[in-house]
Amino acid sequence: MLRAITTIKNLGVFGNYSQTPGLKAFSRYNVIYGENGAGKTTLSRLFTALNEGAHTEYPLLEFAVDGESGAVAKGQKYARKLRVFNADYVDANIGKFDSPIRPILIVGIENKELVEEVRNEQATYDARELRLKEVSAAIEKATTDKGKIFSAVAKTIGEATSGVSLRGYRKPDAEKDFVRLRPLKSYLDDELEVSRATLQQEQADPVNKFGLPSQLRENNGELVSFVDACAQFSRTVESLTRKTAQEGALKRLVENPEISKWVEEGIKIHRDYSSGACEYCSQAIPVSRAEALADHFGAADQSLKAEIEVAIETGTQLAESLRKVEPAAQSSLYAELRKDYDPVVKSWEVERSTWLDRLAEVNAILADKLIRRSSSIDAEAGIETAALVEATVSLDDILARHNIKTAQFFSAKSKAREILERHYLAQIAEQVTEFEKQIEEHKIESAKLLNGAPEFAEPRSMEALLASVKEKRAKVSSAHAGGSEMTNRLRDFLGRTDLEFQSANDGYRVLRRGKQARRLSEGEKTAIAFLYFIVQLGDHEFDVGEGIVVIDDPISSLDSSAIYQAFACLKNAVRNAKQVFLLTHNFEFLKLLLNWLESARRHTSHYMIVCAETATDRVATIIQLDRLLVEHQTEYQFLFKTLHRFESDGTIASCYHMPNVARKLLETFLEFHYPSSEKLYKKLDTVKFDEDKKAAIYKFTNDNSHFTGKGFDPAIVAESQKNVKYLLEMIKAVAPTHYQGLETLSA
Repeated sequence: MLRAITTIKNLGVFGNYSQTPGLKAFSRYNVIYGENGAGKTTLSRLFTALNEGAHTEYPLLEFAVDGESGAVAKGQKYARKLRVFNADYVDANIGKFDSPIRPILIVGIENKELVEEVRNEQATYDARELRLKEVSAAIEKATTDKGKIFSAVAKTIGEATSGVSLRGYRKPDAEKDFVRLRPLKSYLDDELEVSRATLQQEQADPVNKFGLPSQLRENNGELVSFVDACAQFSRTVESLTRKTAQEGALKRLVENPEISKWVEEGIKIHRDYSSGACEYCSQAIPVSRAEALADHFGAADQSLKAEIEVAIETGTQLAESLRKVEPAAQSSLYAELRKDYDPVVKSWEVERSTWLDRLAEVNAILADKLIRRSSSIDAEAGIETAALVEATVSLDDILARHNIKTAQFFSAKSKAREILERHYLAQIAEQVTEFEKQIEEHKIESAKLLNGAPEFAEPRSMEALLASVKEKRAKVSSAHAGGSEMTNRLRDFLGRTDLEFQSANDGYRVLRRGKQARRLSEGEKTAIAFLYFIVQLGDHEFDVGEGIVVIDDPISSLDSSAIYQAFACLKNAVRNAKQVFLLTHNFEFLKLLLNWLESARRHTSHYMIVCAETATDRVATIIQLDRLLVEHQTEYQFLFKTLHRFESDGTIASCYHMPNVARKLLETFLEFHYPSSEKLYKKLDTVKFDEDKKAAIYKFTNDNSHFTGKGFDPAIVAESQKNVKYLLEMIKAVAPTHYQGLETLSA
């Protein structure tokens, strides 16, 4: 037999239950009392779980119970079979009464061998069904966990790619891309940063291609490249520096280029101003001197001078054209290109400055030649352009990358988005693969459980097992006997003959006067369900003498006359059970049970379930049944004791049940001291007591004991403390001797 329930976890109001210290051990007969909603049905589910060591609706349930053979915990089946009548039993076996009720098999002695086969096959079927539920739950959990991973990574990707488009990135997108973007790949931080920047960018305008200026060739107007123009200029300079105009040359002017230049400019000034005398000394220029100077600065010399001046102008034009070349502004480029662009621009500007410096040197050579036209000068006039060209190409490459991105802007964004998606999906690949492996393994196991497998001790499919069980049950059972017994019991129970059970191949049908019963009352449904359970205790799969019977509130929805019939059925059905647990919220039914078991007091234990509110939850506890409920025929004494000992700790949880307790006590007190058919407030009006306090008592017990759906006002704490005191004062004032007796009982 069961001795005690030591711990329960994750079972509704028994979320973290531990046995109350000093609580009496279970006996053969155990009566458990508790208000509606206290947790009786929840506790009955623990007894159901003992058959398999688990409960399908509470996968996280943990428990520890003491039995005659030692402790039993989660995952362990209790040695004795338990039959539990509760709301779950009704749903599983009776349903909504609009389909056939499962047949009860009453087996003849001659079919024991077939019965054993049926039991084994049914046990195999049930074990597979239970395992299928576990596997299904495992698949669901793995699928859920995998889904959570995809939801999390979808959020990460959505944040990383925000602003890309109007669509949001959700879990289905991540699941689809996990397959579409194979192979997945992790990228470096720099690559990710570039991709993020790309997605945040707006499309930029294209920039002009960058290059060195073209030059106009004078003889035919053809444009030539800057490099070719520089090369041609160098050759021209070198040719001009070697060229001379010797005919008629004056030695002193040849030897003194500065004087030659001064004289040449003076001749031009005299010619321009038609001067007949020297403007410097005011002396007439001798004819012979004028002729000598004309020979010195003759046609050949003037031609060379003109060529040199053209060359100087060409050099100046080359310099000006290069100075006008300006790279595109850094701000016009995409952000990721700016880091590379800045040093390249600086390098190009250095090369340009170097080239201009060299050009200035070459122009200085020409200027020197201009005043020394009669002498050949050996000068190096080469201008190197390779470094400038290289720097120009490097700069233009970056600008080309900018223009390509602009031309392919949306495809670039798409690529950047894919990089981020592929990267973040790669981070979850290992976890997802593991979950997919688990799911696949569970699916394979599920298929084997359902369809059978050669490696199983019982290789047949579940469908074949169930068909075999049905076939053998048909041979060994008499469903008709079960139907007849239920019909007879129902007639006795309800006191009428209009309802009966008709046997069919698929179970029993409930008939009313020979036709399918419709619109059964709640009382009729309760009676049918309970009688079905009672009759089923005698089927081939349960031995009452060795089993444990648990019955939770069999009188729900029954009228008062049927309560006694239900009690009679229950008493006879469980009389020989190894152990019995009877749970009820009905005080009248509780007294029937206590009176019946009075003769078996040594083998009986009494308990009550008390449920309290906490800040976050409701918590149930099993304690010893209060002696006032055992020793007295009504709840009145217990209700008085509850109010008399009431002390609020300042929380709503400690007060929420007080209005109901106070109302029940008030109604009972007035019924005996002021008997009448009047309503509560009329009876209270006749009591000689402080009118203000009576008004407060009535408002407290009437307003707060009716469910409104609005929840409890925090003021109920102070109201409970005040009005409980007023009610007890009134009882003491009206019936002092009565009050004193109740107070003595509550001590």
